[in-house]
Amino acid sequence: MSPFSTKCCIRSTVLACCIASAAGAGWAGAIEVSPVRVNLSAQVRVGVLRVYNRGDEVALVQVSAYPWTATDLPAGVEPTDQLLVTPTTFRLAPEAVQIVRVGLRSGAPMQVEEAYRMVIEEVPLPQAQDSTRMRLVVRHDLPVFVEAQTAPRDLIAFAVDCQPQGASLRLRNLGNRHLKVLRMQLKQAATAQTVGDWNKLHYLLPTQETGWDVTPFGPDSAQRLHTATVDTDAGTLVVDVELACPR
Repeated sequence: MSPFSTKCCIRSTVLACCIASAAGAGWAGAIEVSPVRVNLSAQVRVGVLRVYNRGDEVALVQVSAYPWTATDLPAGVEPTDQLLVTPTTFRLAPEAVQIVRVGLRSGAPMQVEEAYRMVIEEVPLPQAQDSTRMRLVVRHDLPVFVEAQTAPRDLIAFAVDCQPQGASLRLRNLGNRHLKVLRMQLKQAATAQTVGDWNKLHYLLPTQETGWDVTPFGPDSAQRLHTATVDTDAGTLVVDVELACPR
């Protein structure tokens, strides 16, 4: 039997992050991307991104797409061949804009949404004669979601994970599309006292899970029942959870 004993359906509905790695101080890269995510489907097979150079020097930009199976891209992961990206490398003059298209190589999935990550990054060019002018390059990591052809299904479940080092409250995505968790709040059911409040932006792909340390809560059997409120991009879920671990 699954350890997830509480299941709830919820209503339908940059990872857009900009990661900068410094090579020094001085000149800052100024590559911007819009929009910050791409949604594809059987009806929308091609998405369009606009890449802007807000700086005052020519930028060399490289675009790659990767399968998304974990929170962080594993080292050595190979680019996917399931998406068509064009162009993959280009030079961008100051204040110029480049259109980048991303499309499906084959049909949309039937049952479960597919997820990819598109990395748009500036490639350092040879530095000018003035070696004191260091550069800061920019890397954008954007989600690409390919909608399943079946109807969206939002289903999540809670479980209490009891380990010798402590307890955690796990949330798992049992639906057929991604879920973005925005916040989780835990209250004692009897007193409505808030005992935990986590603001944690986290994408959960289908079958993935996230968790919160709840070791300090519910040691007294009379106070084990709690109410968990989870805010997501698909709505707000309120569930009673018993934080009970064997002693």
